[in-house]
Amino acid sequence: MQKHSRSILIASSIVVSAVLATSSVRAQNLNGTLSGFYGSPLAVQTINTGFGNSPGGGDATAGSELDAGYGTISSGNLYLFLSGDFENNGNHLNIFIGSSGVPGQNTLNIGSSTEAAMNGSVFSPGFSPNYMIDVNDFSGTAYTDGFSLPNGGTASQAFLGGVPSQASGVYSNWNLGPFSLALNNTHTSTMGAANAALSGATSGANTTTGIELTIPLATIGSPSGAVMVMADINGGGDGYLSNQFLPGLAVGTANVGGGGPYTGGSSSQFNFGSTAGEYFTVVPEPSTIGLVVIGLLGAVGLRRRK
Repeated sequence: MQKHSRSILIASSIVVSAVLATSSVRAQNLNGTLSGFYGSPLAVQTINTGFGNSPGGGDATAGSELDAGYGTISSGNLYLFLSGDFENNGNHLNIFIGSSGVPGQNTLNIGSSTEAAMNGSVFSPGFSPNYMIDVNDFSGTAYTDGFSLPNGGTASQAFLGGVPSQASGVYSNWNLGPFSLALNNTHTSTMGAANAALSGATSGANTTTGIELTIPLATIGSPSGAVMVMADINGGGDGYLSNQFLPGLAVGTANVGGGGPYTGGSSSQFNFGSTAGEYFTVVPEPSTIGLVVIGLLGAVGLRRRK
């Protein structure tokens, strides 16, 4: 074998090994703590929470907030990280996931469940999520539901599990049916006055703990391109929406459940029918084959310069 051929083989092997190693480690090492794997945030909160601040020191005993959203698509999975904290009084975290290539619901329609209190909620134009995840931390146990949202049909609740918290407030690497999830609920909030522009040394992109998920693309309809995500914090029984959405709402927005421009027909409904872009977009990473090609080209370039 010629020297330059060996160089190309070595370079391509390094690229493949790096891709496979990264995918394998992340799939098995969820811990609810932000890492460089996610890169820059795709959405950052705009307003201080109307649900109160968490004092930290363990599983959040007060306050709920969403600070920033991160994501990537790699090796057949959607990886999401939402920084913030979730009060252990039964407040809910709602996550809606969709793709332009997979039919879903632009107006939410769920069968009998607490989440059905949100029925009639309207998403932004062009966003019709086909999957919903609902997580609530209540009295030391985190309960998770999953919903496929059929276009033109009614979604049915699938209870995926309840996991007891560790004393530290960290829920590590749960395997919940179709996906894995971890929650580090120890964030100490520094947000300022409710509804004002985002403030606080550990808020927004400076928050490094929260909820982390690995979701097989097959679970969300096997999209071939970008995935769109919206998240919100809701009250007990999914009955009263906070002002904590990702992407963030306009500065000055009070809890959506209390009225205002984004409220639907009840305190558990939102209406973004006239609000463009109330979702953030996760773009797939270059494929393994693409990375190998880049590695080969790089190796050839290095050889020609010698």
